[in-house]
Amino acid sequence: SGICSPSGSSPLAASLGRAAAVGALVLAASAATRSSRVARAVDWTGKSGSAQQVAVLDMDGKQIGEETLHFKTFSAETANYVVHHVYRIWYYMNLKPWPWFAQRQDMKNGRKPWKQKGSGRARHGSFASPLFGKVKTNKYPHGLDNKRLLKIRPTEHMRAMATVLQSKWKKMKVIDGLEDWNEARMGKLLECLENWTGYVAGSRSVLLITRNGYGEALGSTCTFESYDNPLFLSGRHIPHLTMRRPRDIDIFEGCDGLHELLKARHVIMSREAFYDLTAKFGEKGWAWRSERTILVENLQKIVKDFPMNRAEELHFARRMPIGVDARIEWARARRSKMEDFSTKRVEELQAESVVAAKGE
Repeated sequence: SGICSPSGSSPLAASLGRAAAVGALVLAASAATRSSRVARAVDWTGKSGSAQQVAVLDMDGKQIGEETLHFKTFSAETANYVVHHVYRIWYYMNLKPWPWFAQRQDMKNGRKPWKQKGSGRARHGSFASPLFGKVKTNKYPHGLDNKRLLKIRPTEHMRAMATVLQSKWKKMKVIDGLEDWNEARMGKLLECLENWTGYVAGSRSVLLITRNGYGEALGSTCTFESYDNPLFLSGRHIPHLTMRRPRDIDIFEGCDGLHELLKARHVIMSREAFYDLTAKFGEKGWAWRSERTILVENLQKIVKDFPMNRAEELHFARRMPIGVDARIEWARARRSKMEDFSTKRVEELQAESVVAAKGE
């Protein structure tokens, strides 16, 4: 009777009930935390970023329209971390020259500094010891011996570049007619850059993406092929201006697309280059599909354009000669017949064009 409370329930049962409630809350919180961690861990694939409208300018800097920028990007929660992770690995693997400090094995031992006993100094066998300061220990980098092999998933690298491009939509301009640049004039390009960006050319880092405006500099000159690109010759001496092609915004060796995109304060691209990047990084871009998937899709399109009749193919196959030599002769006869037909058809078309010209 003294154990039971006035309400009929014991204090022990009440305390156990409170403990069970607290335990349930703790388990629910831990489950929610675990589920959020799993969600963050698998959410690196991300979703498509929100579509943004990018201004289309003419060569004088006047807006003539808009283009929709809608690339497949990382989620907002993981974009910064994954892009940093990808860039860190890319920078590490492309670091040249690799730091190198001479170790004892790289030096000649030479003579013994002093005799073993009697000098009152510590025993040494060579001046090549790290104690004398000429060489370093194995704690310092020793060229490629200390380099680790780090890898980036191709889709992850591609999506990092797409994320950076999508994030620069406010400082991105699409130029109509930029591919038709036909003269190497630096002053004209300086004026155009100022009209497009609103800043003095050379004061801010600008990335210019075009199909034809790329070359390679060799000190104060450039390669022989670069002289065929007037746009490159116009901008190769402008400070803080980098020119790349859409194919350079990629993951292949020698491509620094992610580095240049992160560095650029303004992104200027031609309309053709914008279409190329959209076909690559868009929602259904080819960067997110394997080579086999693209091959199968193209073959399916060809099958729709050229339907196949198996019965008709077998009918024509039975009419072909059996022997190899006979088939060669048959093919030559068919080819000559087709050439005669095409020649006759060309003559008919030429005659029709002459008659039409006389009638006019």
